[in-house]
Amino acid sequence: MNWLSKLDTIDPRWVYIIMAVSLVFPVLKPLGLAITIDETTTVPVYNWVESLQPGDIVVGDIAFSGGSEGELGPQLQAWFRHCMTKGVKVIMVAQWNTGERLGYTLLEQTAKQLEGEGISAEYGVDWVYAGYKPGGTTLWRQMQIDFWEACAETDMLGNSFQDLPLMHRFRKWDKESSKGIMAFVAGSPGLPTYTTYFPDYEIYVGNVAVQVPGAMNTLRAGQIKGLLAGLPGGAQYEILLDTPGRAVKLMDAQSMGHLWIMALVILGNIGYYMKAKSRDQ
Repeated sequence: MNWLSKLDTIDPRWVYIIMAVSLVFPVLKPLGLAITIDETTTVPVYNWVESLQPGDIVVGDIAFSGGSEGELGPQLQAWFRHCMTKGVKVIMVAQWNTGERLGYTLLEQTAKQLEGEGISAEYGVDWVYAGYKPGGTTLWRQMQIDFWEACAETDMLGNSFQDLPLMHRFRKWDKESSKGIMAFVAGSPGLPTYTTYFPDYEIYVGNVAVQVPGAMNTLRAGQIKGLLAGLPGGAQYEILLDTPGRAVKLMDAQSMGHLWIMALVILGNIGYYMKAKSRDQ
């Protein structure tokens, strides 16, 4: 039993090697660990998109940057895939200039995958990326009056709205033209823009895990209708779509990493107990 007393002095190199394997292996070969679908937060977002009709327009917002892409990127791609599969048109804006290009890249990747699967995701027809426009949150109020003027009639790529067929159906951002808002937020500006300037709209949110407790109060108050909570929210959405992807893989890796940390705590305590016992003897 002498070896048990050495468990609290495991070579750190083995600790990091096993941790690396625990994180990398599930990404390369997903384990399919069980993920519970949250009926209160995730399902309402899914049901909202399911209830929309082909041709309906929704607005999405990129209010995050690279530091939060690991959580919000998979959410964004899963939601966008759902919209395109349903024939729902998407117009994207960006409250954060630091996330503008990142958001476009993620959507472009997903659009190419969808086109390869035979699902229409043509830019200018099925989706448009208006992107970041300077002016602060008050600009969002101007968008409700005249979206074209507020955006200088151009998208992020410099295309004129006149050349984008979808934009001819969206000259003003109101409840007639938009069937809801999906904001992917990691800080400020973020959700308060919509609860302040769009209080009567159907608002849904994709949030980073650290902000979920605060967002739950907004959900319970009815100010938002659904919430994708961090990486688990993205994984749950992928499962609802029956297209497990990056979020499911990362959840497997996260779970295996946590299991290894729990194992280290247990092994360390066993080693400490056995060493103390041998001293007493």
